[in-house]
Amino acid sequence: MQNRQSGAAHVPIMFFLILLVMFLGALGFGYVQQTENTKLITERNEARAERDLLRNKDLLVEHYVFDIGKVIGKFGPYEGRPGMAQIYNGATMSYPNLMNPDEVKKVMDDGATAAGVSTATSLENLLGAMVTRINALADRAKQAEDARDKAMNDQRTTDGKLADAGREASRKTNELSQNLEQTRTDFEAAKGQKDNNINTLTESLRSKADELAAAKEAAQAREKELQGQIALLKTQNSALVEREALRKSPDVPDGKILVAKQGLPTAFINLGRKDMLQPGTVFRVTSHNGTAVKGYCQVTRVEDERAEVRLYDFVDPIGDFAREGDRLFNDFYTPRVTRTIYLMGRFGAPYSREQLSNLLTRLGNRVVNKMVPGVDTVILGNDPVNEESDGLTPVQDSEEFKLANELRVEFTYLPKIIDLLKL
Repeated sequence: MQNRQSGAAHVPIMFFLILLVMFLGALGFGYVQQTENTKLITERNEARAERDLLRNKDLLVEHYVFDIGKVIGKFGPYEGRPGMAQIYNGATMSYPNLMNPDEVKKVMDDGATAAGVSTATSLENLLGAMVTRINALADRAKQAEDARDKAMNDQRTTDGKLADAGREASRKTNELSQNLEQTRTDFEAAKGQKDNNINTLTESLRSKADELAAAKEAAQAREKELQGQIALLKTQNSALVEREALRKSPDVPDGKILVAKQGLPTAFINLGRKDMLQPGTVFRVTSHNGTAVKGYCQVTRVEDERAEVRLYDFVDPIGDFAREGDRLFNDFYTPRVTRTIYLMGRFGAPYSREQLSNLLTRLGNRVVNKMVPGVDTVILGNDPVNEESDGLTPVQDSEEFKLANELRVEFTYLPKIIDLLKL
């Protein structure tokens, strides 16, 4: 009788153990699902942080483009900048629609100095952003390690609690048997909800990844555009600086007459090989205190310190002939400087394009065949023939003229300087 009762007692115990194993499995599965859900939330937060960072970088690029535009948009008469009189030496400029290259250069240099970087700042800014990003990633990795250690400690604590729960479960087998079915139902419902949440988070992460890729592509395109604008500005600035060396006040002469005698058709001037003077150069002659052209002289022989010239076409060869101290002017000559000249438009006999090019080259200038940065002076000819060959196209409408105007080169018309060119 006792054996039958003992065998019957083993059945509830085995059933209890089976229920206990299922309960522990359910708890383990729930813990795993909770851990994966936490990881997905962390990844979502990281994606949002990266998205915010990209938005801030995009705002920074937009401000940089705006500031560059404000710096360059300075047109009109230039009368000097406060505190820079010593540099300008009292000189002023009043060319319509002309931007002062020294002012642009100073603004750029002051900005670089204030930032503590060289003029080529884009690479340094990028490296700074990269260092900031690396530091942020290092901090994030440290936070992840701390979270991992905390999770392991929580797991050990949970394991202890599960052991205690196992001992407590042995005393509550009947209660667990009654609640098992309800627990299973609740677990399935919770599992389905978690699956839905995981799918939703996965789709959200994919969407954020697409947004991140689009933002990166837009940022790269904008950075490329800015790099192109910076390169153009540097080219323009270099051309303006080189051309500024050629400019002088209209009343500053290129040279003067050293020796001249009444009735003699020759004289000596204070320019020579040291000043890169070439034979054949023509100068307008004015009195030492006047502006009216009284005659012309053409260089016939060049020495180291002086040159001999031929005097001709004087307005009053008897009463106002060439005198010592008379001033010399030539629009295409500056002592010790070589000009770069481009012939724009249509030129005909006797001053064809080839003849003009050869003549200007003999006078010590450099003539180019294309309008490029670095051109100092543009000589405008007649309007060119259009593509249909049935009319003329204004030279001012050409892309070359627009580029020259953008580079702020010096324009002059052939009739204006024809008296300085002798075939």
